[in-house]
Amino acid sequence: MPRAAITVQRKLTILRDADERQLNNKESLKSIARSHGVQAVQIRNWRKQRDVLSLTRPRARSLHKGKPSTIKYLEDAVIGHAFEMRQIGVGITYNHLVIKACQLDEGFRAKTYEVQYQLIRRLCNSNCLVNRRRTHVSQEHPQEAIDRAEEWLSEIRPILSAPNVLKEYIINMDQTPLPFMDQTPLPFSLASSTTLELEGEKTVTVRQTGNSKTRCTVSLTITADGGKLKPMIIFKGQRGGTIATRELAASQYRDNMVLSCQSNAWQDEENINDWVDGVLVPHLQQHAAGSPVYLFLDQFAAHDTASFRTRMDSLGVTLKLIPGKCTWVLQPIDVGIGKPFKDRVRQKWFRWMINHAEADVDLPNASRDEIQKWVNGTWQELPEDIVRNSWKKSNLSWFV
Repeated sequence: MPRAAITVQRKLTILRDADERQLNNKESLKSIARSHGVQAVQIRNWRKQRDVLSLTRPRARSLHKGKPSTIKYLEDAVIGHAFEMRQIGVGITYNHLVIKACQLDEGFRAKTYEVQYQLIRRLCNSNCLVNRRRTHVSQEHPQEAIDRAEEWLSEIRPILSAPNVLKEYIINMDQTPLPFMDQTPLPFSLASSTTLELEGEKTVTVRQTGNSKTRCTVSLTITADGGKLKPMIIFKGQRGGTIATRELAASQYRDNMVLSCQSNAWQDEENINDWVDGVLVPHLQQHAAGSPVYLFLDQFAAHDTASFRTRMDSLGVTLKLIPGKCTWVLQPIDVGIGKPFKDRVRQKWFRWMINHAEADVDLPNASRDEIQKWVNGTWQELPEDIVRNSWKKSNLSWFV
């Protein structure tokens, strides 16, 4: 028989079946093994290892745990901390345990982040701690959205294929799937929705911190030639309050991005005009006469108001709204920018956490100045190739 790696879960299933068939039907071990595609000697060996198998991860394919961990001395403290946090419902990730290990050991702290991450990951795997994520339920069949997208594209493609259409004036502004939000939401704590949990657990509960709903909103804008326009950050606060008029007005990053406040940190009909004045208009000032401008947005309510449409008409911008529930296939930022951008900001946050985290259950929150630094740095560092590829990955790729 061909060699095959068999999971612990299947080995135990075969053992239970063999016990039952030998007891009730008096079948030979050889015929039972043949029916499962294994050798009789394998079943005999598994019976000797039954106790060890029952304590091993169900998806494991070998009882050999590999080389011993080089941070075995941290196992009790780090893994113990993970179990303590899970018992009180706090979500834990590999990066949180990296921070914990850095607090415990200077030698570990001196290693590169990549080495730290791999050491913690191996330590967790050897203790049956795996990443768990909540499931997402689609409200419609994906093919329905694809059909709507194709119908919309059949109208858009001839327009953008015209010879006088320039790529730098084909513009997309990011919109998240969250209702009434038009950008990328960044919780100040950046705590993950995933957590490490024992494999096989049926219920995975994650407790939120008191500040978990403190958010800012980041609006990202790109052009089809790979250009990145100024990002916009909307913090929670009053539009004419102290944060907006004093703190943000004096920010060292105000020349690199548009900064605004809103009571819920959302984009609304007021601050979308801040985006127009601070991001779109400066880009259009370079507009070549006779070249049309196309702006692609989702169907967020503030994008479809009479005042916003009038403003776009006055600027000579043709507004194209992407069909509902189709941004995951049509909108370049959703397709190719959102994840790499968020991942890079999250990495900056983790490095900040390693240097500033206190030995406490609650995660410290970054200041607005830190958020601005991370967003500005990430947006400047993001390669233009990623921007261009985001258009290629979307169905707006025929003209790139």
